[in-house]
Parts: sequence; C-alpha cells; structure tokens
Amino acid sequence: MSASGKDELHQATRRDALASLALAGGALAAAGAADALLQPAHAASPTPRRLRELERLASALPVRDPAFNVRTLGRLQGDLSGRTIWSFSTGRVFGLVPGEGPPLAEYGRLMYRTDGVAVKMSRQRADGAVEDRSRNWMFYKDPETNAYLTEFRNPYTGETLPVPTFRGGIGGTVMTVDGPQVSANFTMESTVFGRPVLLDWRFLGEHAFIHRHAFTRWKEGSTGFHKTEMTLDAWVCRIEDVANDKLTMIPSTYSWTSQTEWQSWLKMRGRPGAMLWRNESVKLRSIDELPPDFVAQSEKAMPGKLTESLTWA
Repeated sequence: MSASGKDELHQATRRDALASLALAGGALAAAGAADALLQPAHAASPTPRRLRELERLASALPVRDPAFNVRTLGRLQGDLSGRTIWSFSTGRVFGLVPGEGPPLAEYGRLMYRTDGVAVKMSRQRADGAVEDRSRNWMFYKDPETNAYLTEFRNPYTGETLPVPTFRGGIGGTVMTVDGPQVSANFTMESTVFGRPVLLDWRFLGEHAFIHRHAFTRWKEGSTGFHKTEMTLDAWVCRIEDVANDKLTMIPSTYSWTSQTEWQSWLKMRGRPGAMLWRNESVKLRSIDELPPDFVAQSEKAMPGKLTESLTWA
C-alpha cells in the first residue's frame, strides 16, 4: 500500500470499525430501504390503539442488555445469515476553520464528495458475539461535476495534490458484549473498546431511532502521527422489525457523521481547523444495484475486488 493510502486508514475506523465495530453503513435494495421505512404521503396515521401496541412493544425491548444490543448492531450493519452484502455510501466532506467571526465563506468549505462501498458478510457465534469479514474502499469526487478526482487543488494552501484511493485497513471485527475486537493494520484506541455495548434508543410512533457516538485515536503508519476524531452513527428502523428476532437483517436507513483532523494527504498538519464528514448509505442485494460509474471506477482502480469472495479463514 502506498504512503498516501496508509494516510487514509483512519477512514476505515469510521466506516468499518466504528460503524461496524463499527465504526466506519440491513441488506436490502436502495429503493426497498425507503419503502421499508417511510410511510406514503397518503397513508393514514396510526390509530391510538396501534400506537399503544407499539409503545408496549418498544417498552418490552431489552435495550439495556448488551447482548441484545450486539445482536441488534449485527442485524443493522449486515445480514446474520452469512450472505454477502454490498453497502454503498455517498457523502460530502467539509473543511472548517475556527475564529471569532470569519466570513461565512471562509468558515466552512465543501471540499469534495465521496462514493464508497463495503463488501461484508456477518454471522453470530455460539457465544453471542457477532463476527464479520469485510473490505471497503472509497473515491473522492469533484463537488460540482461529480467527476472522480485524480488531483485536488487544496483551497487552503493553493497546492495541487495527487488524490489517493482509500482502501480500508480493517478486514474484520468481532463485536462482543464488552465492545469490539478489531483486526486492523494500524494501532487505535476508542471509547467503545472494553465497555458494555449499549446503544442510545428513542421511539416515536412506528419507528426506532438508534444512535451511538465514539471518540477514537489512531496512529498513522506512514507518518507516525496520532490523530483523534469523534464519530456519530445513526439508524432509523421500524420497532416491529427490531422486535422480530426471526429477521437476520433489520431494514434501516443509516447515516454517519465525523469531526476529525485534516487528512494527511492534504499536507495541512498544524494548521487550525478540522474536517466534517457526512455520509448516508444503503445495503444492496447485488453488485448490479451499484451505480454504473462507481462499478467502472472500481474495476479501473481495483480490478476484481467487487466480485472477489470473502472467507472466514
């Protein structure tokens, strides 16, 4: 792996470790995700009787039980049947510069967009832990044209830089009731390590809102620098789907937000400011549902990786 590729390993913390641990995005089609969660505009509101039934159902969920939260995470992030899923994400990355009243155009800048995929399979072990295998990568895009970037003119420094392809440094995790065990090619620590897995739950009508936050520090292999970030994971799903333990995957919508330091490939270490990442993702049943331009770019950058089999070995 190139040095620039190693610089991006922290994104794996967000996409795969903290969202899979996360970090750092249920198997269903993108179109199906919206249908599974959102009521049509003409749909009738739940009746008072229906709402009382949902309240009883929600109150019966053992949300303070780490084992229940581990299984719920496994069903939100993958499919515990063991079949391979493709999670496609799209997002935007902003630069933020602090100060006492800078011009708004200088406070925040949309730097680039991102498209990424995580190929993943999951299973629940006899001891209750959820194990997965995955690989993931991401490409940067021009915020105006959506063209994939090979060079980027840094608006803060004026320097034109080669753009790396992100490749995840985390190939697998085991989520236990005491937090995740991560197999990665870099050193990291996180507030989700060594602690009972307890998600933040809220219920409204037919829906469950599930959140988790984490603070993470890792050491870049290429620079030796330590970096720190905060991540926020959020899922929206149906209460009835959470309660239905026969479902190996919970249909949901997922979003991920991160506030972190400047990426190393931008060559801005020591400069005041931070980066804000926001991604949304959906689970897809097959490669055919991925955007054609993303598939073409993936085959160009990493031939065969979309179809390469995952193994438990």
